Amino acid sequence: MPKQNFDTQLTGQRAFTEAQKAIQDAGHFLQPVDGSIDDSIDGYIRLRKKVTVTKNTKKGSIKGDIGVETGNLIGIQVKGVSSIPASGSNSYYITVADKDKFGVNFSKKEKLDRHKKVWQNFIGPVILIFVDLDTKKCWWADAQNPSVYSTAGYSMLIDKKNILDFQAFKKIKKLGREKFVSNDVPHIDTVNTDFPTLRLTDFKQSAKDLYSNLQGIGKEPYSLIYNPLIGKIRYSLSGWKHITRLNRRKMRIFNSLMLLGVSYRICSEVETFTKVKKGVIRESKRFIKKVDFLTLRAEVHFNYRQSSIVQVVLRRVKTFDKQHPTIHVQDQVFFHSVYEPYRKE
Repeated sequence: MPKQNFDTQLTGQRAFTEAQKAIQDAGHFLQPVDGSIDDSIDGYIRLRKKVTVTKNTKKGSIKGDIGVETGNLIGIQVKGVSSIPASGSNSYYITVADKDKFGVNFSKKEKLDRHKKVWQNFIGPVILIFVDLDTKKCWWADAQNPSVYSTAGYSMLIDKKNILDFQAFKKIKKLGREKFVSNDVPHIDTVNTDFPTLRLTDFKQSAKDLYSNLQGIGKEPYSLIYNPLIGKIRYSLSGWKHITRLNRRKMRIFNSLMLLGVSYRICSEVETFTKVKKGVIRESKRFIKKVDFLTLRAEVHFNYRQSSIVQVVLRRVKTFDKQHPTIHVQDQVFFHSVYEPYRKE
């Protein structure tokens, strides 16, 4: 009888290396994760896309492709075996009744349940990657899809067609996509109280006072916004700095300040959103954070001028605690800007 390989630590490291090769061959980066969560999240894929650029040389302009990060990430858990047996099961590999699939063994239901909790708390989608070191072949499954878990509760099922390659990322990129804004723009009818009086003789200070009220720290504080879809929305100092920044045109600053009251209505009432800008990923010893920007849009019927589309930009911070991965960290959402995208000045 041939000897079996019981060195699971080395097998796991080799499996991670093979998974990294497959990810890089598809044009993406793999960022390893160190720390207490390495039994549930081994790393995360920093998704990239191809962009055509033009470089000027002495011989003229040359076009070529480069990869740029999209700001989106996919968490990964890697399992592997030295070889898949011709029949039966071996280590993490399980033969199942459905010949188009195979199982990945996590030994105990309690162990897999803990993994699932960590995967649910992660700030992006998570995939399980299974590697056969003998053939260098990799498969994947969406770890946040309930249908991939066996009824026994201690294993996951992977479709044999789900090879981890360039084509697979067409599906992987779509995982965890949020439902964005529909074509129907909601309407908001305004009243006089939506436009707090800003003093012409001391316009900026009165606007600051209004913003302090929106923050909940002024003399007439507004109540905290709870959007049914996004959750709590706060007016932060960074939002004030953004709309009043020095390199912004004065008329646009004035218009944004006049719309602060309307922004409160939009944040409270509009339940559909879309994303703008590329997300930013930041990692420290304890946290992995993803910062992205959302927009809420409404057609506002003003009571003193023509109707207009008004857009509010929000800054959202999604956080994953590496030291306490089973504890869910609530998203933080902050007001970033308000303006009329179609207004000509």
